[in-house]
Amino acid sequence: MTPRRSTAAALALAGAAGLAAPVALAQCDVPDAGDPVDLGALRDSFPADQGFDVPTDSPVRLRFVGRVPAGATLCVELVGMPGCLRGSVTAVRDELIWSGAQPFDPYVSYRVNYTDPLSGAVSLRFRAGRGPSAGPPPFEGIRGASARPVSSDPCDPGAFDITVRFNRVIFDAALGTPWPESDVEYVIYSTRGPGVSGPRERDRARLQSSGSTTDAVAQRTFRLSAREASGPVCFSMQALDPLGRVVTNSAEECVNPAEGNFFQGCAASPRSPGPGPGGLSLAALALVVARRRQRALVSAAASTVGSAPS
Repeated sequence: MTPRRSTAAALALAGAAGLAAPVALAQCDVPDAGDPVDLGALRDSFPADQGFDVPTDSPVRLRFVGRVPAGATLCVELVGMPGCLRGSVTAVRDELIWSGAQPFDPYVSYRVNYTDPLSGAVSLRFRAGRGPSAGPPPFEGIRGASARPVSSDPCDPGAFDITVRFNRVIFDAALGTPWPESDVEYVIYSTRGPGVSGPRERDRARLQSSGSTTDAVAQRTFRLSAREASGPVCFSMQALDPLGRVVTNSAEECVNPAEGNFFQGCAASPRSPGPGPGGLSLAALALVVARRRQRALVSAAASTVGSAPS
């Protein structure tokens, strides 16, 4: 009997006996290690399907789950004019990247035709903007982070939801064609915390247009396990454009889920370590000297009062 069938049998027996506890435990079962994973399935694309005002120097990037599948084909053509445009196709890690021999024509619509044995035939469409891109995303970064306990997770009762607020990318159109917001990626990293030895990707998002020029702040919420939330945690962010240019938020935002949202420990610069043993010894010595001086002043005052004429 396979592990999955065993779990199903256990659930059936528990239900017949009217026992709720085994059912709750079974809901927390980890999926079998042998469960199929769609490695090579198409995950997302740049430009986004139905995107518009795409800079004329944009590449076409297709991202897959885990790896680029074997036997993939990619063709970019003008809408209404069949025939692949000249360009080079390169596989880089989990992406298939098409770079045109010439920039896209302004205000012209293009179609991306892609096929592979797993995803089948996929057709995407976008419209070019007026010219080249406005440069890397002008990203101001994180505005704050907060933690909220998750009381509804029976499998991990100590888990916390972390909400990171950040400034949306706002391009200066005078510098070139702004990237559509749906083609800018925001990546959140854990930089410090239990089990974090280096920057670790926590969340990756592409946002839809805010619909308002005054709505310049966005947020993302993701979950930390009880183990990950057992001490202070810190986060940093990047914004990436479709050309792969990155703007990193150098500042960190930190919270301590175990003790509340007000934690300042990570705000200290790594180059400014706290006082070492020598500094603590000097501080203790200064405190002793101060107390001795205070006692001497008190003793001198008492002697003066006792010797004063009546």
